[in-house]
Amino acid sequence: MSVRLLAACLLVAACSPRRSAEGPPQQPPPQVVLHGARLMSYEGERLTLSGEAEQLTYQRAGGDVQATNATLRMPPGTTEEGMSVGTSAGMDISAPNMEGSLASKQLVASGGVVVRTGEGMVVNTPRLTYDAVQKGAHGNEGVQVRGPAYRLRADRFSLSFPDETFNFEGSVETVLGAAERD
Repeated sequence: MSVRLLAACLLVAACSPRRSAEGPPQQPPPQVVLHGARLMSYEGERLTLSGEAEQLTYQRAGGDVQATNATLRMPPGTTEEGMSVGTSAGMDISAPNMEGSLASKQLVASGGVVVRTGEGMVVNTPRLTYDAVQKGAHGNEGVQVRGPAYRLRADRFSLSFPDETFNFEGSVETVLGAAERD
């Protein structure tokens, strides 16, 4: 009886699927990890975005990018069609975490986002979504804004860079002439 049991076990083991010996198991393409990365994005020959990241990870399969302690700079200026690239004096976006997709041309910055414009406006928000196709950004987790002669707090915001409009929604509080006071 024990010989039959041993034979049955060997038969079951022989019929079990085996790993292919024809090559390594299929895995997604390796990620590229850069430390101290410098970033530049162009439309044709025109620089549209630059910056740096402490660490940048790029997944080839889907074009996904993750960056830590990153700053992106939108230079001042206009396109050939007269559409503004950023604000008229440029803009920086800094965040501890940024995740984006080259395919969708969208980026989500989180962990305490700081936006600084060349005009002196400083925006603080927990999370910001940037859309390069629409050339705008939005957030739904609150925002605090300080300018040369004002401060503002709102629940939600949207920014349109081509027409340089900033929309604040929900509960909005604005104080004029009090940018230096808390």
